[in-house]
Amino acid sequence: MHLFVALSIVTASMGAARPDVSVVPPPSVASLVAGAAEQVKRCYRSPRVSRAARRITTRLLVRYTSDGMLAGLPVVLSQEGVTPEGSPFADAMAEAAILAVIRCTPLRLPAEQYTGGWDEFELTFSLGASA
Repeated sequence: MHLFVALSIVTASMGAARPDVSVVPPPSVASLVAGAAEQVKRCYRSPRVSRAARRITTRLLVRYTSDGMLAGLPVVLSQEGVTPEGSPFADAMAEAAILAVIRCTPLRLPAEQYTGGWDEFELTFSLGASA
């Protein structure tokens, strides 16, 4: 079983200007995203679910403060791959993703990366179908 955690930087907080991406060179952004995803991935604990439930992909919106603490609870944006066989486990898959984020708080990222408004991330958790 392999956990795939994709992470992307979304936008600055509501009401704030969008971050100036030109301030952070693309390799730094890629490094930031990879570092954050790796931290959260280490904190994930897979629930006991059916094979069908392993196809569920959970997408969260997560907001952090400048010190890497959560600014609020992660929000489930969507779940894909929910079949009739897997639907009884959808909540467990969402909870496992949320708990991974909570366990990994504070997120350890360079403080200068937050300055431009890097406080929101979309995280995608996917176990994929295991054999």
